[in-house]
Amino acid sequence: MSFFDIGIFETYDFLYGHCQSDDEFKQWMMLRMGENAYSEAVEKFNSWCEYAVDTSEEVFSKVLNADQMKFWDKNGYLKIPGLVSEDDCNHVVDVITAMLGINLEQPSSWYGQNDLLQGIMLQLYQNEHIAKIKNSDFIRQVFAHLYQTNAIVANTEKLGYNPPETDSFHFRGSPLHWDIDFSRGLEYYIQGLVYLNDVPEERGAFSLVPGFHHEIDSFLQTYANPDQAIGVLRQQNRQIAVAGNKGDLILWLQALPHAATANRSEYPRFVQYISFTKL
Repeated sequence: MSFFDIGIFETYDFLYGHCQSDDEFKQWMMLRMGENAYSEAVEKFNSWCEYAVDTSEEVFSKVLNADQMKFWDKNGYLKIPGLVSEDDCNHVVDVITAMLGINLEQPSSWYGQNDLLQGIMLQLYQNEHIAKIKNSDFIRQVFAHLYQTNAIVANTEKLGYNPPETDSFHFRGSPLHWDIDFSRGLEYYIQGLVYLNDVPEERGAFSLVPGFHHEIDSFLQTYANPDQAIGVLRQQNRQIAVAGNKGDLILWLQALPHAATANRSEYPRFVQYISFTKL
């Protein structure tokens, strides 16, 4: 899915609701990507499947300084200020507002319904402005440093839209959670997002439990299952809000419980999610 730049929910919708054959699935991907991009993706994917990736002597750019790496090792998350330009952020905000029919000067327009908006997640994937941030060399180098390899591929991620709470509208995001398939076990997997506008703490800032990667194994062993464990963590209220400015990149290990928070400001929060898979 990463090689072919298709999102998980649009793929589920087509496969389970419309697709009748392998050829039809191929045609659907071509339609979304264009024939040239599809052919290039096939070549890259088949090359990876055939030859895999040898990273034994690979050199990757070390773009993070010693203090940043020390903070990452200790806390399991990192905020890198101003990594994405203001113009690039504004373009993606424009994509979101156009899709949702939002006029930022008219708060009454902020609360409409759209089939692609699930909670605070906007399942919109293919767009030149989204792709520009996703394929940023700066962002890729940060992920490569933390993964310690250049053999990574950008995932096809969603956007985020979190309007302010009102008397009639309440936060629609998830409570504190993990995005982990526990049947596979814990992996060294890095999640991320870019703030597309300024996000002070009260504007639905991203939150997490810092340093939890050091204790997750022992914590899970204390409880019957992960659902019970995360329920206890929600009651403990150990998470912190990670405020930031437009263009800031925030990264965290999947071992850290995390969640967006309710927007109690006077303006919406806009986000583009970013992640890479290590090949």
